[in-house]
Amino acid sequence: MPLICIGERSYLWKYNVLLRKTEYYVNTGNKLMGTIYRIWLARYQNKHHIHIPINTFDRGLKIMHLGPILVNGNVRAGKDISLHINTSIVAGGTNNGAPVLEDGIVVGVGAVILGNIRLAKNIAVGANAVVNKTFEEENIAIAGVPAKKVSNNGRLEWVKQRG
Repeated sequence: MPLICIGERSYLWKYNVLLRKTEYYVNTGNKLMGTIYRIWLARYQNKHHIHIPINTFDRGLKIMHLGPILVNGNVRAGKDISLHINTSIVAGGTNNGAPVLEDGIVVGVGAVILGNIRLAKNIAVGANAVVNKTFEEENIAIAGVPAKKVSNNGRLEWVKQRG
């Protein structure tokens, strides 16, 4: 892990390393290292306004830019998820039900995903969308307030178009 971060990419890389090492030490029962890494992670999270609790995302979490991100500790998210800045994935309503995100979801800038909902694989969530209901169809794009299906071109279609 670099001692000095130069540029946005190195800050994001350092954050991911801190998050994953904290998860490792806490999950393996190493109390001393787990506590040390929790402190380092909390300081880094507060400094850069990225609040992602441990053990909420599976492998392949990609944070696109350095900026505010808020995730509830009860969220369960799959593999290869991309988050842009100013996003919130939180509990909502009268209960503490938090979203479940399946693999390959892309969350656009400023999007809010809230409540006891489920998003299917490879959904692309548009910028500034407010997602408050479940979407079972895979590989679609959703956007708007409240969010609705706007296209059949989800994350997989974006990858094909790039190349």
